Amino acid sequence: MMGRLMTSSTRFLGRALGGIGLLVLATGPVAAASDLYKGRTVTYIVTTAAGGGYDGYGRLTARFMEKHLPGSTFVVVNRPGAGHILGTNLLYAAKPDGLTIGSFNAGIIYSQILKVKSARYDLSKMSWIGKAAAESRTIVVDVRSPYKNFLDFQKAKEPVPMAISGIGSSAYMELNLLSKVFGTNFKLLPGYSGNDNEMAMMRGEVIGKMGSTGGQGAFVRSGRGRFVLRVGGDWPKEFGPVMRGEDIAKTPLQKSVITLIASQADMFRVTAGPPEIRKDRLDALRTAYGAAFMDPELLAEAKKLKWNITPLVGDVVGKAITAALDQPPEIIAMLKEVQSAKPSDIKVGGSLTQVLRGGRQIVFKDPGGKELKTSVSGSRTRIEIAGKESKRGALKAGMACNVTFKGNGTEASLIACK
Repeated sequence: MMGRLMTSSTRFLGRALGGIGLLVLATGPVAAASDLYKGRTVTYIVTTAAGGGYDGYGRLTARFMEKHLPGSTFVVVNRPGAGHILGTNLLYAAKPDGLTIGSFNAGIIYSQILKVKSARYDLSKMSWIGKAAAESRTIVVDVRSPYKNFLDFQKAKEPVPMAISGIGSSAYMELNLLSKVFGTNFKLLPGYSGNDNEMAMMRGEVIGKMGSTGGQGAFVRSGRGRFVLRVGGDWPKEFGPVMRGEDIAKTPLQKSVITLIASQADMFRVTAGPPEIRKDRLDALRTAYGAAFMDPELLAEAKKLKWNITPLVGDVVGKAITAALDQPPEIIAMLKEVQSAKPSDIKVGGSLTQVLRGGRQIVFKDPGGKELKTSVSGSRTRIEIAGKESKRGALKAGMACNVTFKGNGTEASLIACK
């Protein structure tokens, strides 16, 4: 027998989600580790760029699942894009042979609720392996900013710039929802993946960001960041008292929004595969996952990194995610309004470092030295060189340009070069 897996001995979290309780499994006996994966390679997709909490947990999960699947080899592949949608689409479309699994932000339920065309997955049909943590959803700000708690945002006279990975990401949806029900004025700037958002705070480009405790804890410990809000999940005592969304929610709509965000905190750092993975392989993956998250070496490593480990294994994760998909009409209407809102353009000056594919994509550095990318349309992007309208083929590395776009990785509406 190899390790011990979690069984149906359970306790309920105090928080309800969609009318059902979330189960935290206690330990119990497990089946012997399977040799089904002997000599096989498993691709583990992480739907963010390298660096940051998702990548870290994904690599930790893959490494210890490999240890507990005899003879297997796990390869981690980063597939960021479209607020976790790109990587999740790839995962969902993979062959159900148990050789492609991965991790994504559970916040992609928003895209499914809204029936976003680019979201080509159904979370209720995925082969759920487990979840690793229950971490509070948090807002962290640059420690130099004047904001001491979330309610201070209501007093801001100018829009507060906040970093997000992409339009439709969980941070994008949650910050917009919070703005609507609490009357804050956030200006969301996309294109900050991995640790880019922390660098952006240090450069003064943005005030803050929203994410998980684990993903933001190191920045706070460094003395550069400050937590101003937490919602759901487990809260590390080391960070002291921080304003809770559950405490400031007074109206029914505020409470509904906070409950929805809390559901993402409780089902955190998930691992899943495409639909209909055959039972023997799915059982082997779940057994390895459970054994991995009871491995003393993993637990010691997570403790050293100050990462939350509160695992669940199997269908209970899928049931909780499916329950979160069932939202009342008023929340769905609000999500639709948020999704249909167009982000504002930003203008960034910098020097072109690369012109790719005949001008269809450019790479440039902003004044702070950050490398940014934008796509260039032959019909929708206006090109000006020395005050005269031009074509994208005329763009050259070394040109000093002002780029108007919606954030890193988005399409430019105007490129004006000297």
